[in-house]
Amino acid sequence: MSTRKPTLMTTTMKDRAAERNGARRTVYGVRANNKYHEEVRMNGGRGSTEFPFKGGDTYVGEWANNVEEGFGTKTWVKGHKYEGEWMAGMRHGKGTFWVKEGGRLRKQYAGDWQNDQRHGQGIFMMANGDKFEGEWMSNERHGAGVIKYAEGSDCIMYDGSWANGKRTGLGVLTMANGDRYEGHWLDDKKEGPGRYFYRSTSKVYEGEWVDDIPKCGEFKEAPPGSFDDFPVGGQADANPFAGVAASNSAGVFALPDLKLIQPDSVVTEAVATIRQQRAKDLGAPGLKVFESKEIQSLKKIFAAYDERDTGFVTCGDLLGLLQAAGVNVTPSTVEDLVLSLEADSATQLTFAEFVDIAALLMDAEGYEPDQSAEFDFGQGDGQDTYM
Repeated sequence: MSTRKPTLMTTTMKDRAAERNGARRTVYGVRANNKYHEEVRMNGGRGSTEFPFKGGDTYVGEWANNVEEGFGTKTWVKGHKYEGEWMAGMRHGKGTFWVKEGGRLRKQYAGDWQNDQRHGQGIFMMANGDKFEGEWMSNERHGAGVIKYAEGSDCIMYDGSWANGKRTGLGVLTMANGDRYEGHWLDDKKEGPGRYFYRSTSKVYEGEWVDDIPKCGEFKEAPPGSFDDFPVGGQADANPFAGVAASNSAGVFALPDLKLIQPDSVVTEAVATIRQQRAKDLGAPGLKVFESKEIQSLKKIFAAYDERDTGFVTCGDLLGLLQAAGVNVTPSTVEDLVLSLEADSATQLTFAEFVDIAALLMDAEGYEPDQSAEFDFGQGDGQDTYM
């Protein structure tokens, strides 16, 4: 009868046996016990009643080359928990994350992950009850998304664009009192063209906003049906004109009786100035910023085409306007621009829109004022001419 000699395992064999690949039951992590090291330090290295290590994170699921890979569930020491897909030891793919609060787990995020960060489509539930559903990039809300605010908040919902975790771009904010803002945002503030609807008075402010404040625009009756599809929550006062305008004794908001000569012209010129100032302040790339004298010269060119002083010109005049302003542009370029705006030759343009178009095209053409195309700021015969 032969006896089998025991096989001694080499270090390489032991390493291979210890490798984690494929599905595994719960793997318990360990971490240093600070109490042990503190006691050893205090008693001069004579030992400690504490164990040098204590329990750490736990993981049950799939592995590849000793790191989490595939589907698995990890629970951190603090109690937070993730269940979903992994790649190279990081949360990557679809997954759900819970946070430990007051002895209970609360679902915080469910959606896409990339390299251990929220990235892609996902739903985030905040501790106060707010809920965001939309696009993420590098742990920040970025792209299109909707946030529904918790009951009792001044706001009901925001639906629109986000950048770096803040409302930026086009979006609609619905207030609990029924008011609503539709327009542009920048870093969580109203910035650019936008409309604010007042439900209690059925009025609307439409104009330009700067740093969350209405700067220049029109205050008028809201179109019929403006509030039909929007709910009313609480009674929060979201009126940015609060304290400025007053109501009469009957509780009806009274519009002031303003008498401006050529009001449309006044508004559009002010809007053009505000937009140019914003571009200058932000250092906007791809957009030429006009100086105040250049704005006035452009206004004179615009007025020459606005023969009836209506405050408007048509897209059919756009080529002549741009060429008069010194923009080296071809008819085909203007035609393509008008088509991209879903307009035609009869579509009306305001002065502010003309300035925006001129600024964009001048930068695209690498426009630089020189002796061959130079503004004459009224020092000659009072007419705008180009040398």
